[in-house]
Amino acid sequence: MSRRSVTEDVEYPLLDQMESEEPAARERSKRSRPAKRDREEAEHPKRRRINLFYWTLPFFALVAAFALTMAFHRVEAFLINDSRFHLKNAADYGKDPAEVKIAGIQRASKAEILRVLEQDFGRSLYLFPLAERRRNLLAVDWVKEATVSRRWPNQIHITLTEREPVAFAQINVPDSVPRFHLIDADGVLLPLPKGEKFDTFVVLTGLNAKDAEAGRRIRVQQVLAMLGDIGPLAAHVSEVDVRDPANLQTAMQVEKRVVTVKLGSRNFRQRMQNFLSNFAEIRKARPNSTVFDLRIDDRITAVEGVTGGQP
Repeated sequence: MSRRSVTEDVEYPLLDQMESEEPAARERSKRSRPAKRDREEAEHPKRRRINLFYWTLPFFALVAAFALTMAFHRVEAFLINDSRFHLKNAADYGKDPAEVKIAGIQRASKAEILRVLEQDFGRSLYLFPLAERRRNLLAVDWVKEATVSRRWPNQIHITLTEREPVAFAQINVPDSVPRFHLIDADGVLLPLPKGEKFDTFVVLTGLNAKDAEAGRRIRVQQVLAMLGDIGPLAAHVSEVDVRDPANLQTAMQVEKRVVTVKLGSRNFRQRMQNFLSNFAEIRKARPNSTVFDLRIDDRITAVEGVTGGQP
């Protein structure tokens, strides 16, 4: 009987599988490492190019800005120094500059308007200060609005809107005789133009030289509202005292007599119509009265012992 071997072969299937997979894994790892190195080496030049781009971008931007600045200064110097862009004055004394076109001028002085441009003649149109010259033109008498524009190579176009007078203004001056002006709806005083007549204008009294323009505007607006309200009856009115806008006083000619009428601040037409309709009876009852208070509707009060124009 044969002796059996002390050691016997024992099968371990899982261990055999693991041992068979390890060489395959090592092989795959060996193959993947060169592929990863190849990818990293391929990406290095791209990274270097990106870094180089970001490092050189500020330099090129600075160069471009410098080039643009130099080009701007060269163009600016050309526009300033080249005589083709210079605003020329009139060649002959007394003539208007051919390069300055003015539209809308009626009563404003052309000499004053051209005087505004004196310092610009002989200079480049590029240096012409549009906003400043517009402000200068607005300070000229009669000018309400002004539009100023450049027309290359060397022309200036000015379009004016002039003020429209609505009444005469008697301006009281301390220790002096009153001065007379025209006045517009904004309360701006205007010089009296020569050769023009304004027969339909009333005279505003009670204004002082120190009155603010805003205060004059309020008074003029109140007078215009009153005249618009009374309509055709305004033909009787020659003067309006505006010292108190809440109590307008008018000088009127009625039946060849000049009387002062206190109208207050409302119902102008009704009050004046009532006064004119009853004036014949009022004159019989108060033949010496020249001042009448109409500030209470449907009532006419003769103010005794008061001269016309006084509150």
